[in-house]
Amino acid sequence: MTVMAVFSTLTHRTLELYRKLFPIPCLLCGLPSQEDPLCQACAAELPLLGSACHRCAMPLESAQICGSCLKQPPISDHSFSLYRYEAAIKRCITSFKFHQQLQFADFFASRMQQQFALRDDLPDCLIPIPLHPLRLRQRGFNQAHEIARRLAQALNLQCQTGLLNRVRYTRSQSQLSFKQRRQNMRRAFVCCAESVPAHIAIIDDVMTSGHTTAEAAKVLQLHGAETIEVWTIARAISHY
Repeated sequence: MTVMAVFSTLTHRTLELYRKLFPIPCLLCGLPSQEDPLCQACAAELPLLGSACHRCAMPLESAQICGSCLKQPPISDHSFSLYRYEAAIKRCITSFKFHQQLQFADFFASRMQQQFALRDDLPDCLIPIPLHPLRLRQRGFNQAHEIARRLAQALNLQCQTGLLNRVRYTRSQSQLSFKQRRQNMRRAFVCCAESVPAHIAIIDDVMTSGHTTAEAAKVLQLHGAETIEVWTIARAISHY
């Protein structure tokens, strides 16, 4: 474990103890919140995605498959996002990823778990999108892994962190155009096992163009994955 990872864990445990003794301010409105990083009112107002395409999670009036996916089906068989990637969610995820607000891992995993708890066809395992080792050292933790391991525990699933490695240090997708994102992610991942479970779910924080999870799915499919799902906290709606 890196020094930054140890620091992040200790910081998280300190915050857990502190918020049991003293209410913490809601990230969005500043009012006291005893348990979560958001107060109940702000949490209730977060923009749920609602009905969306089964394959790419783009919003639809009714849950079905959108025209784009009918014309050119993605590698993933099913995609799920909890929220629309709008201002409030963006602020929460930014605090989670870049400001050591690890309590959001519990918050998001808990709400995702509620969506999957009644399913009887859950994946064999969850696979978080890995960070490149350099970026992992810079950040101190992988936000996708933090979500995946909590979600796996809640759903009684395996969380496999050693199946997929990121071997190219890519530019941040948020800095690139839609076309550049695809090129940026080419050959970014390798599978570290001869075979992977037949039914998997790839875990990431935000789906925008979908190129990151698509590249990971392609690699895992070549190593035996037959049914591939993509689970994310949020879905960006605008195309790039």
